[in-house]
Amino acid sequence: MIPRMSVPFVLLTAFVVPLPAQTGRVEVNGVTLPYVVEGSGPPLVLIHGWAVNYHFWDNDVDAFTGHYTVIRYDRRGFGEASGKPDPTADAADLAKLLEHLGYTRAHVMGHSQGADVALTFAVRYPQMVRGLVLFGPGPGLADLALPPNVEPPPIPQWIATGREHGVDSLRAAIARWAGESFGGGPLSQEAMEPAWQMLQTYSGADLLDPAPPLNLAVIARVDELPQIAAPTLVIRGDEEMSMIRHVADVLAHDIPGAQSVVVTGGGHTVNWAEPERFAAEVLRFLRTAD
Repeated sequence: MIPRMSVPFVLLTAFVVPLPAQTGRVEVNGVTLPYVVEGSGPPLVLIHGWAVNYHFWDNDVDAFTGHYTVIRYDRRGFGEASGKPDPTADAADLAKLLEHLGYTRAHVMGHSQGADVALTFAVRYPQMVRGLVLFGPGPGLADLALPPNVEPPPIPQWIATGREHGVDSLRAAIARWAGESFGGGPLSQEAMEPAWQMLQTYSGADLLDPAPPLNLAVIARVDELPQIAAPTLVIRGDEEMSMIRHVADVLAHDIPGAQSVVVTGGGHTVNWAEPERFAAEVLRFLRTAD
């Protein structure tokens, strides 16, 4: 572990030397989570979204490892993690992961459903959050209502497809929807390839064979957002889908002092389309939080 520095972090960023990546697996709350730790400096956790895994952040890591110890992991039921997906356990799993790695406090950045995890973590474990980045946040708050003109993902159709034709057809349906809905125009085959590779690890269990919720960390509610004390950035692409734009607006309005940033040049995966712009905004925020 990197020892706590006794001088201001801003004076150290030019001298931090990234360490070799460390991979491992940890047993938490009845499941095994694979993780990778890279870089040097204060810890920064990157939480992937639904149906993918920690490789979602592959192209972002290099921008952060010169300043932060970047921690990525597969959430339960995704990627190579064991168990079934359970949003009521994710925040508790993250707390155990950080304890295993020896950290009591970290910056936390989540994308899409991963931002939902980060929100619940910030509400249930506020003492462990140094800074909070909500990237393309999903509609995962327990009592969040979407306006009538905002169309949610066609989850009932996906379930029907998966039960009738199998998980491969379910994955294909999700990929088609993502290609059409993520913004920035229909995604090319080259742009979709990383997403498709990650989708191959998605079991579909949360839709086709869900497990009873463990309720290890109750999902955050809208009326709890004003309790968040950590510096917060809400960030999205300028061509983001309407559902995510609505959620981002709610979070930016209800979380005290939250900063709101729109990155031009992409939609739900604007970090893939405009990685330098995205990283610059996140780093700017993290430095102010530090």
